[in-house]
Amino acid sequence: MFFYILYRIGYFLANILPLKLAYSLAKRAADVQYFFSTKDRASVAQNLGIITKKDDRECQKLARRVFRNFGLYLVDFFRMSNLSVEDVKKRIKVEGIENVDGVLKRDKGGIILTCHIGNWEMGGVAMAMLGYDISAVVLNHKHKNINDFFIKQREEKGLKVIPIDYSMKRCISVLRKKGLLALVGDRDFTNNGIVMDFFGMPASIPKGPAMFSLKTNSPIIPGMLVRRNSFNYKLIFDTPIELKETPGMDKDEIIKDASKKFVSVMEKNISAYPDQWLIFRKFWEAPVDALVL
Repeated sequence: MFFYILYRIGYFLANILPLKLAYSLAKRAADVQYFFSTKDRASVAQNLGIITKKDDRECQKLARRVFRNFGLYLVDFFRMSNLSVEDVKKRIKVEGIENVDGVLKRDKGGIILTCHIGNWEMGGVAMAMLGYDISAVVLNHKHKNINDFFIKQREEKGLKVIPIDYSMKRCISVLRKKGLLALVGDRDFTNNGIVMDFFGMPASIPKGPAMFSLKTNSPIIPGMLVRRNSFNYKLIFDTPIELKETPGMDKDEIIKDASKKFVSVMEKNISAYPDQWLIFRKFWEAPVDALVL
């Protein structure tokens, strides 16, 4: 209940204050969180050291910016219910949308593969508001009130939510109906991923995107919504990745080959915007039951 109240207070302030003031307040709150959350701060700095190869002092500076960017992310998440199509067109510069449209024109479903960078939540909502039939797999929050609040924020503008606990059949259904399915590819929440090199170190990567693509013949379109300045974003769609069963290769090999391509795209974007990668745990700790390929 305590955290639910905090979220409701955040929602109230984010929506009653002008955006500039809400952002300023969020940065101050993030600085307090950065100071007191020693474990999270150390985890973020360690991740950044692996990504950037910078020394600890520089990584601590970057870590503070990660906390601040998370504060800005929350402000925009709380304000999504009041987002208009005009706001989307004004604040979000879309690059590579032809990669999405090209897949849909071929009468195929498409898998939008993103990661925890910038504002992935807003990316899905923006696509829905621009008229795309898009569903997103989300992790349930353990507290029902908070979970219901999060789902409401996502669904109010047309994004369809698929809880991760019930995702298999619904994801396949979305793709077979020629819709878009948004998946986050940098966190293995099922403990059933594959261990691959990620920034030169082993990490468990979800194999769901590749499995869904193989099963439905739906291309995978990397898509990232990153902050480009204080108030605006750019939504970047890369060239689609198509998976095909190849003679002499089993499914595990095809999944591994495709996952290497996904990892490369995620590394490129995270390297470009390390302070927008909003991961607050030590990332390079693979689940013990992840599949090593």
